Amino acid sequence: MVANLILEWTIMAQSYGQLAKNHVGFWQVLFQSVSQMGPGLSAVSGLTAAASFAAGAMPLAIILALIASLLGANTLIQFAKKISSAGGYYAFVAHGSGPRMGIFTGWIYLLYQGINAPAMILFFGFLLRSVLDMGLGMNLPRWTWWPFALAAAGFVWYISYKGIKPSLRYSMVAGLIEFVVFVILGTVLVEKAGPHNTFAPFLPASSPRGWAGVGMAMVFGLFSFAGYGAAAPLGEEAKNPKKTISRAVFLAVLIVGIYYVFIGYASTVGWGLNKMSSYASLPLPLMTMAQKDLGPLWFWLVAILVINGTLACITAIHNAQVRVLYALGRDRLVVPERLGQTHAVHRSPFQAIHFQSVINILVVSLVGFWLGSFAGFVFLGELMTLSTLMVHIFANFSLTRYYKRLGEFRVLVHGIIPALATVLYLFPIYFTVYPVPNFPDNIPPYVVGAWIIMGGILLVRIFKQSPDRIQNAGLITGDTSEEITG
Repeated sequence: MVANLILEWTIMAQSYGQLAKNHVGFWQVLFQSVSQMGPGLSAVSGLTAAASFAAGAMPLAIILALIASLLGANTLIQFAKKISSAGGYYAFVAHGSGPRMGIFTGWIYLLYQGINAPAMILFFGFLLRSVLDMGLGMNLPRWTWWPFALAAAGFVWYISYKGIKPSLRYSMVAGLIEFVVFVILGTVLVEKAGPHNTFAPFLPASSPRGWAGVGMAMVFGLFSFAGYGAAAPLGEEAKNPKKTISRAVFLAVLIVGIYYVFIGYASTVGWGLNKMSSYASLPLPLMTMAQKDLGPLWFWLVAILVINGTLACITAIHNAQVRVLYALGRDRLVVPERLGQTHAVHRSPFQAIHFQSVINILVVSLVGFWLGSFAGFVFLGELMTLSTLMVHIFANFSLTRYYKRLGEFRVLVHGIIPALATVLYLFPIYFTVYPVPNFPDNIPPYVVGAWIIMGGILLVRIFKQSPDRIQNAGLITGDTSEEITG
């Protein structure tokens, strides 16, 4: 029976068209995760937000966020050893907790990644307008973020449509250049600090609010690590995916984490340990410091890299999202069936790319003109936070069930570590609902709740009309070699 189901769905996958197997190597997969974390972007945004709470102890908060992210990455790594699927977390949870939970997870993941790209496109519009104002004193009208954002959306559509390899090659080259220049900038800042270099940034006493400030800063540190799971949806296109995805995710978190700690430390001693309370008062303090301490050439170098890195980040987000849309469309679930088609030449999920590109433009335009480019970015960021943490919690729970069913359960990696990661993820969720934030920050929990209710209604409808579709949700993987139960 199981063999017949696998054969039937494998034939259906071939009729829909498959993604190009064995098409991308380890380094390209690695930079898919690195690019979505946006190391240059986070250096001028996420770390700045962390400094607003921890001040001089910001590097300590980043270290703690690195530890938490490594714990969370364990879940993806353990799943990737067994499952290769474009569905990513959708397929992982389906294998671990059953098709119904898999569909729920895929639905919530659609919200996370579906607004992730528009959020970063909004930030790109804000960033480019701000850079032109700061660097050239152009004083552009406030609405000029919109054409910049549309240009970014068009760029990402084109490079994704041409296939995964060109877009990953772009992400890899952009990421390497970004790393090198920011490390040089950090090294210069550390050298210029001279006798002011100290171990104090790694002590909670350097935060005016002590451990409370460090804890809040850690939340924003975790935001900077969001995206390391972007490698998972490349499971059907990567060479030797069950090893490649695991290694890429671990190294992405570790390398970017060390980079964040170094840049955080360099920013702290470069700005001045006792002056860090004013660090977050500027919109782009690291770029301001590059201009002040190293001259306008460095300002423009950093600005260009952050702009370029933001485009690479959006590209990585888009690549991950459209592959989940492709997997759900291929499984005939939640989204239109045609999204499960691939391009005859480029082997890219072109229908999903077109669909997501339209969503990007609509969300960017509606939210951007409602709240403004930066406030809209923050609003969508809150939605992303709630939805992605829920996806990771479902995955943590499913990992334990999955390995118990296989008879390969190990207490530490399949039990304790996922449980610790879940506890850490509940921390920021708590602060998104209590105390009740001001408008519009109080809206995201209701949006996520409404999205979950919609998913439940769709699930019931699918079950009544075609129960076999739920039974086989997430079944198609890169090797279609495993039965799903639950």
